[in-house]
Amino acid sequence: MIKNSRPRIYSKFEINSILFYATMILFIPLVLVFTYTLNIEYSFDIKVFLLYLLGITALLTIIGVTIIILKRDKMKRHVKATYIQEFYYLVIISIFGVLGIIVLYNYLQGPQNYIANIFVILLVLFVFILLRLGRKYFNLKYTKKK
Repeated sequence: MIKNSRPRIYSKFEINSILFYATMILFIPLVLVFTYTLNIEYSFDIKVFLLYLLGITALLTIIGVTIIILKRDKMKRHVKATYIQEFYYLVIISIFGVLGIIVLYNYLQGPQNYIANIFVILLVLFVFILLRLGRKYFNLKYTKKK
């Protein structure tokens, strides 16, 4: 008999879709983390730079969605029991995304007193989302004893 309580195993298509959309949502903050180290705000007007970055993100999203749709049938046939490496990628993207949102807040000249508050709220939100995604889609059990 097959147990009804066993977790569903998702295909590579669903996992790659989650990873791609998370990367594209956090693409601007990711780029801002690296441009912050290069002091780009002194070389370019930050609002024009953000506009160009938004256009590049939109273009990459359109290209990526097209590629994912074209490879959908092949990726739906590939299945793994757990997607640990993919989850680690999502965690790293999320960490840099949180830092990038703080850099964006700094670039847009928000009050410096609230950076720690925003960081804590974003961190709790991202940890909650990552735990839910990890348990449901990536089949990771955090509290299971071996």
